Amino acid sequence: MKKILLVFMLLPLITFSQRKKDRDTSAVILQPNRIEFEKESEESEFYVVPGNKDGILVAEETGETTRGGAIWKIYLVNTELEIDWSQNLIIPDDGGLLGYEYFDGRFYLLFSRSRFRTQDLIVYQFVAKTQEYISYEITTVFPIQITHFESVGETLLLAGYANFRPVVITYNINDRIPRVVPGFYDNKNNILDLVVDERSKLFTVILAEKMKNKKYTARVRTFTDKGDIIQDNLINPGERRSLLDAASTTFAGGLQYLAGTHSRKSNQYSQGFYLSKFINGQQQFNKYYPFADLNNFFGHLKPKREERIMNRIERKRSRGKIKKFNYRLLVHKILERDDQYIMIAEAYYPRYNYTSTGGGAYSSRWSSPSFGSNPYFIGYKYTHAVVVGFDQNCNILWDQTFKIEDIQTFTLDENVEVSASGDKVILMYLEENEIRSKVVQGNEIVEGRTFNPVKLSFESDELKSRDPSVEGLESWYDETLFAYGEQSIKNPTAIPGKPIRKVFYINKIQYDLDRQPN
Repeated sequence: MKKILLVFMLLPLITFSQRKKDRDTSAVILQPNRIEFEKESEESEFYVVPGNKDGILVAEETGETTRGGAIWKIYLVNTELEIDWSQNLIIPDDGGLLGYEYFDGRFYLLFSRSRFRTQDLIVYQFVAKTQEYISYEITTVFPIQITHFESVGETLLLAGYANFRPVVITYNINDRIPRVVPGFYDNKNNILDLVVDERSKLFTVILAEKMKNKKYTARVRTFTDKGDIIQDNLINPGERRSLLDAASTTFAGGLQYLAGTHSRKSNQYSQGFYLSKFINGQQQFNKYYPFADLNNFFGHLKPKREERIMNRIERKRSRGKIKKFNYRLLVHKILERDDQYIMIAEAYYPRYNYTSTGGGAYSSRWSSPSFGSNPYFIGYKYTHAVVVGFDQNCNILWDQTFKIEDIQTFTLDENVEVSASGDKVILMYLEENEIRSKVVQGNEIVEGRTFNPVKLSFESDELKSRDPSVEGLESWYDETLFAYGEQSIKNPTAIPGKPIRKVFYINKIQYDLDRQPN
């Protein structure tokens, strides 16, 4: 779940058009329900907070104001995509939504009271079974740029940066006192992630830490919901390696796994994966896997290009050497399935426009700008997702890739949702009004890349446009996800007086991996 909202440049609305070539649709994906919210104003914005079987909290910033502040509309949508209740919320005029969270039947919305005073915050807690809410005013004393917002038990967790140094704050909703968790205010560290274990009510903070040799490693600290430290793990990567990022399993019975990417020289480009195992805070081992050792790392490429790369790898291997590849990867989570663990990462590269003094402009992935050119960042382009399954001894059992097309963002975001049912894994992302998917079973492909259009409300609906900056796909509960976005739909007969309607939609997405694929 994405908890923190980042402000970025909105892309313009683009017109949706049909593909020239017919493409396969998935036999395992179903869209049983849909709900639409009328977008009454161009200024209105919608946010969604998945809450397992308690439904989805929808928060609409209407763009309207009253004497007390800005008007927000709050809806609770149940698992059948029906509205259980709704109410209005008045937010301070100069406030803004910073993050959201769900934990154990309660939804939380985190707002700033003023964009000029980032130490003054307000949290609204909604209980799913009622429409009543409680507000908590939090003052952190010092200004803080919040990057992570979570909850565990009766405690809210705020993580971010103060004076460019990492800080973690706990706020108990009973005594209403914010407390700074000790041991983080250090300019050698950066916060990578905040992981909550709902069952044990523990939370883990993952940090990137600079070592004395100027290389980087990962530090993992686990705490109780009161902020008391349980363990502090610092990965020893060896003298010649840097660990660029890390994802962690929850802390269960003293056992914890870390996974991420590593490099020998660059702090931006990785050369492979590492897997690390800890028992009661003691590192058991680190295992390193160069990309060339994986079976399907280049499976997103065209067959002839993949074959050429694999031939180069084999030629190097026959001489006792390892072919090196450099990639930028965004590692975003580890799934735990029985005695197996699944790591997910997405490959990307930054794109720039270079405008030279001669008036020409170009954008390139590989070329360097000429002397005197002015770079202009135009976004991160995603190429493919990598999924790796490993066992309790950090041995890689299988790997797969999933090609990503047409996605470019101004901030690094997680796009691909990965779910598992039994020994099958389904990968999905939403783009250009299509649910794009792939089903794998170990190193085998059960169902290749498919393209399911987002189902509209009426058969006679015609999609005219969509807003590419407002759409996504998120996990919900069990074998259920949901897609959401903004659309402009033409239908002269569906709703009297509204031949064209602008809506924010939520589509329920379910999958059945036991169905016979195409």
